[in-house]
Amino acid sequence: FETKLINTLIFKFLPVPMFRNVTLKCLTEIAGVTVNNYDDMFVTLFSQTMAQLEIMLPLQTDIRTAYSCGQDQEQNFIQNLALFLCTFLKEHGNLAESNVPLLRNALHYLVLISEVDEVEIFKICLEYWNNLTSELYRREVPYTSAQAMFCNTRRGLYQEVLSKLRYIMISRMAKPEEVLVVENDNGEVVREFMKDTDSINLYKNMRETLVYLTHLDYTDTEAIMTEKLQNQVNGTEWSWKNLNTLCWAIGSISGAMHEEDEKRFLVLVIKDLLGLCEQKRGKDNKAIIASNIMYVVGQYPRFLRAHWKFLKTVVNKLFEFMHETHDGVQDMACDTFIKIALKCRRHFVT
Repeated sequence: FETKLINTLIFKFLPVPMFRNVTLKCLTEIAGVTVNNYDDMFVTLFSQTMAQLEIMLPLQTDIRTAYSCGQDQEQNFIQNLALFLCTFLKEHGNLAESNVPLLRNALHYLVLISEVDEVEIFKICLEYWNNLTSELYRREVPYTSAQAMFCNTRRGLYQEVLSKLRYIMISRMAKPEEVLVVENDNGEVVREFMKDTDSINLYKNMRETLVYLTHLDYTDTEAIMTEKLQNQVNGTEWSWKNLNTLCWAIGSISGAMHEEDEKRFLVLVIKDLLGLCEQKRGKDNKAIIASNIMYVVGQYPRFLRAHWKFLKTVVNKLFEFMHETHDGVQDMACDTFIKIALKCRRHFVT
C-alpha cells in the first residue's frame, strides 16, 4: 500500500492480454487483505480496476456466450474476474457502497458471470450472493427508525440486482436429494442410482440463498415463479430442464412465505402441474412431471395438514404413481408417501 505496486498492476499489466490473468489474481490477493487504515487505497484499487475492466470487457458484453466461445485464457479471465469481484465486495462491500454507480457495474458483471454455464464459476458467485442476501436479511430487523431508514436505502441499492438474481437461482436450481427421476447422457429418463453429492451440496447452498431472497421480497419471488410456470403450461419455455429447475426452486422455499400466500400459490402450482400431466403425452414426459409433483407436495407438509381434501387428492395421486411402470416414479411415490405420512400422521389416523 505504501508502494506504487497497485498502480503498476492496474495500468501496466492488467490491459495486456498476456498478463491480465496473473494480474487479476494479484489484485484479488490484495483485495482479500483486511486492514483498517488503508480504506482510500482500497477505494482507488476498486475504481481504477473497474475503469480498466469496462474498457477490456464492456458492460453490455454477453459474458455467457463469450465464455462458451472463448479460449482457455479467456475462460480463466472470467473466472478470475468473478474471484476478484466476489473477494472485494465481500471484504469491502461497505466501501463499494459509497460509490453507487461503480457498485452497480460490479454487480452487473457478477449477474452476467452467474449466468455462465460452468458450475465452478457459479459456485464462486453463489458464495458471494449467499453472503450478501444473508447479511441483508439479518439487518431486516431494525431497532430504531434511523436504522430502518438505513436498511431501506441499503436494500434499495441491491433491489434490481436481487430480482435478476432470483431469476438466475430459479432457472439454475440444483437437483435435491429426494428426486430420483433423472435424464441420462442419452436423453432417456431413468431412475438415479448414484447420489450426486456435489449436486446435493450445491442445492443446499442455492436453497439457503433463495430462501433469503424470498424473505427479502416474497411477492417478487412468487411473481417470477408464477410467470415461469405459465410459460411451462403454454409451452413457450417447456423443457424437462426448465420444469425441473422451477419445481426444485418452488419446493426449496417451503416455509418462507406467509401461510395464506403459500396456500394460494401452492393451489395454483399443483393445479397447473396436474394439468400438465394430463396435457403431455409420452412415458418420459409423464415421469418428469410426476417426479416434480411429488417433490413439491412432499416439501409442504404445513399446507397439506391444513387442507385435508387436498391431502386426500395428493395421496390418491401418489397411489396412481405407484402403479406406474417407471422405476424412478414408483420408488419416488413410495418415498413421498412415507414422508407425507410421517409429517401428517395424525390426519391419516383421524
